[in-house]
Amino acid sequence: MMQSRYFWRLLAGSLALIGSPLRGETPAVFQPDEAGFQEKATAFLKQHCVRCHGPEDDQGEFRVDTQLSAAFDDLTTSGKWREVVNVLNSHEMPPEDEPQPKAEEVAKLVDWVTGEMIRAEQVKRDSVIIMRRMNRDEYRNTIRDLIGVDYDTSHFPQDPPTGGFDNNGGALTISPLHMEQYYDAAREILDAALVEGEQPPSIRWRFQPESGHSDSNRVEYDKQRLIINSGKNQDEGDAVAMHHHSWDRNINVRDFAVKEPGKYVVRIRVGGRVPTREQVVEAATAILQKRFDEAIEKNPSQEKWKRQEFERGVEHFKTYPDYDYGRPRLKVTQHLGGQPRVIAEFDVDADMPEMQTIEIETDFSTEKAGLTIDYAYDIPRELENFWMQGSDEFARPEAIVDWMELEGPVYPEWPPASHVRLLPDSPLRESDPREYARGVISSLLQRAYRRPADPAEIEKKLAMFDAAYEQSKSIDTAIRTPLTAILISPHFLYLAEPTAGDDNSAAPLDDYQLASRLSYFLWSSMPDDELFRAARDGKLREPDELNRQVDRMLADPKSEALVENFAGQWLSLREVGANPPAAELFRRYDRHLETSIIEEGRAFFREILRHDLPVTNFLDSDFVVINERLARFYGIDGVEGDAFRRVEVPEGVHRGGVLTQASMLSITSNGTRTSPVKRGVWILKNILGTDPGLPVANVGEIAPKVPGIDKATVRQRLEIHRELPQCARCHSKIDPLGFALENFDGSGDWREREGHGYQGRIGENDPLIDATATLPDGTEINGIESLQAALVDKEDLFLRCLSEKMFTYALGREMGIVDRPQIGEAVAAMKADDKSLRTLIRFIVQSNTFQSK
Repeated sequence: MMQSRYFWRLLAGSLALIGSPLRGETPAVFQPDEAGFQEKATAFLKQHCVRCHGPEDDQGEFRVDTQLSAAFDDLTTSGKWREVVNVLNSHEMPPEDEPQPKAEEVAKLVDWVTGEMIRAEQVKRDSVIIMRRMNRDEYRNTIRDLIGVDYDTSHFPQDPPTGGFDNNGGALTISPLHMEQYYDAAREILDAALVEGEQPPSIRWRFQPESGHSDSNRVEYDKQRLIINSGKNQDEGDAVAMHHHSWDRNINVRDFAVKEPGKYVVRIRVGGRVPTREQVVEAATAILQKRFDEAIEKNPSQEKWKRQEFERGVEHFKTYPDYDYGRPRLKVTQHLGGQPRVIAEFDVDADMPEMQTIEIETDFSTEKAGLTIDYAYDIPRELENFWMQGSDEFARPEAIVDWMELEGPVYPEWPPASHVRLLPDSPLRESDPREYARGVISSLLQRAYRRPADPAEIEKKLAMFDAAYEQSKSIDTAIRTPLTAILISPHFLYLAEPTAGDDNSAAPLDDYQLASRLSYFLWSSMPDDELFRAARDGKLREPDELNRQVDRMLADPKSEALVENFAGQWLSLREVGANPPAAELFRRYDRHLETSIIEEGRAFFREILRHDLPVTNFLDSDFVVINERLARFYGIDGVEGDAFRRVEVPEGVHRGGVLTQASMLSITSNGTRTSPVKRGVWILKNILGTDPGLPVANVGEIAPKVPGIDKATVRQRLEIHRELPQCARCHSKIDPLGFALENFDGSGDWREREGHGYQGRIGENDPLIDATATLPDGTEINGIESLQAALVDKEDLFLRCLSEKMFTYALGREMGIVDRPQIGEAVAAMKADDKSLRTLIRFIVQSNTFQSK
């Protein structure tokens, strides 16, 4: 109890010091340039702006006489000025039918506003030094590399994204909940890493699903009577055939508890069977024929209509694309302490009678447990097939499960590597426990703090060991006290960087701080031994060495964190599934497709990164990176298996670049229909780096009472909305971008017409898609290909947008107007080289901005 109270005092005291941004002793204060405001701004605003944005008329609820001032340190005022500069630079204001200012008048105002915004931003940046806490992903990866334990951080509070990314220091605050969870996590991590005594005995249980089809089937393992229930699945020799998903068609083993917690391996022996299109048509025809015969027997007068229904059904099975099946698919769920968790979803690649063994690693505690196998191959539920999908006669992919096995706990070595890493063998352990503890503490502390250890810090932690050892007389018990203190220290939880210099100028990072900034940029984790050596030897800042380290780190598997965390947030992949397309309207959208479209975005980014391809491929490419599930969805033949691979885009398939990926197209819809507005805003923000502006307050959505609105296309609905003058200005630059994507429905599927039939079915008389639009600069576009061509013509805007986002992610802070010259230099560097992500990353890490605070 005393130890617990001590830790709470330590944690509260240390984190309270850095829970808020640190300020210098004499922070700089912004002094508004009132004289400049009167000279450069007032006359211009009165002459060109106040008539429409003043006391007599406040169009867009914006008044230049009350909402604009010289107080650029005020965020609201600065934001209003930013919008003024944007509309002046883009010639959106004044309107064409108003007197136009001279170019030199506009330049004079814009230059003054820009200068004041830079000055205000620099004062703010110099007066507040933000210390960046590790986010959830960084914490998990750091514990993995520091301790050797894969610690699940999903129960930590979610880190709020700012500037598009969740590693922004200004948003990564600390809370009492964080403090409590960091302390609990440190103890759990050490419990998992450190072991005592002999290796625990291992179990290996094999479950035969054909042994029973109800909960009454209990089989004894290790003096426990487990339920083995294969439901209503059909036996096939010594195996069980899984034909379709249903609550009573899974295979489950439950009502057991393992005696030893740890890592276990679940194995499943399984084979698959996939019917051909001919077999599908044959089976469906037989089922349709049976229904037809029964209907005529009951009511012969309906023969004509029933025969037409029968023929339409047969034609459906002959022509509908999704009956060219992929491999059978299964999902495995672990139940632990009453909580279900999906631990695997996989395709069955082996063709019967051949079988394959699937291995899944998962952790078990000693709580009550269970395992469930579910059929997971989805076929769209259409009017022609939904009523027959539950029939075993319906031809579809089948998985034949022979057995399931549970083995563990498994240890590649004993003691585990995590234990040896923390507590290595040494003669000092017996001869001088205190010196042994000193070595253990020193080793962990300098790696955890990511810098050389201060002797005073070591002595403080050693004093904790002394006090604990005095009570326990056990090294293994006592050493946990200082190790826990290290893992809850601000020096571990925060990425240490220098404060500003005496003159409030940016201070350079030292080599160890540079190593950390580099590793958390590319790996979302701590530096490895080679980075630490380069920092220790003072070589890391050398340009050639820094480039070498970048290349080495990008080739390391840990760089997958850059794909997961940068691409996952820039391309909005984390938002997929938050508001999924409605199942009854978009029947081809299923769980396997959803996971595939997320991985498509990552795989596409990975392909461009690994092969140093020009980043303009994000705008338009002649290839896609897909698996078999996506190939079926996109209408691309010849792709087999769940692995992602590069595929050239066939003629007539409208794919290539991120704007044609189903991830972007589905998240920018609203679940029931497309949203050109959301799609246009996404392009402006993530491709062109343009602020679309905030929507006008209290305007609402498209008027629902307009006659015939229920039959109007999305485009017609928006045209009604744009008739409102307060909406037209923003929508004129947003909507055209979205209209060009209207051939893609709310799930990302290609369409030629907008379906108004039952559950979104498309009829031959439904309206054709109109994907024409005019961009604000007068460029005429018609569909995705011409939109992509127009965006490629705006290459500089995209390169600037991508550079700004990569800088934001690398630095853990938003970029401001003061950073624009640096971003411009990054664009120039990319254009002078190969326009690759590697070129951009190298430029960023070589920049003064990256190498200073």
